[in-house]
Amino acid sequence: MEDTQIIALYWQRSSDAIRASEEAYGAYCFTVANRIVENREDAEECVNDAVLDVWNSIPPQQPRS
Repeated sequence: MEDTQIIALYWQRSSDAIRASEEAYGAYCFTVANRIVENREDAEECVNDAVLDVWNSIPPQQPRS
């Protein structure tokens, strides 16, 4: 799924946005977080927090294309 489609799902407040984000970026985000915190559970929590922040930001914020 394209980023613009994922953003549109967030604007619609669709829970599919979270699934699409996880499919597109979950593994990458987890890898980055895990390399920083070096703990699986903490890395998962970091990724979850990031997704929640995105959910709470869109709307009203519009990401740049």
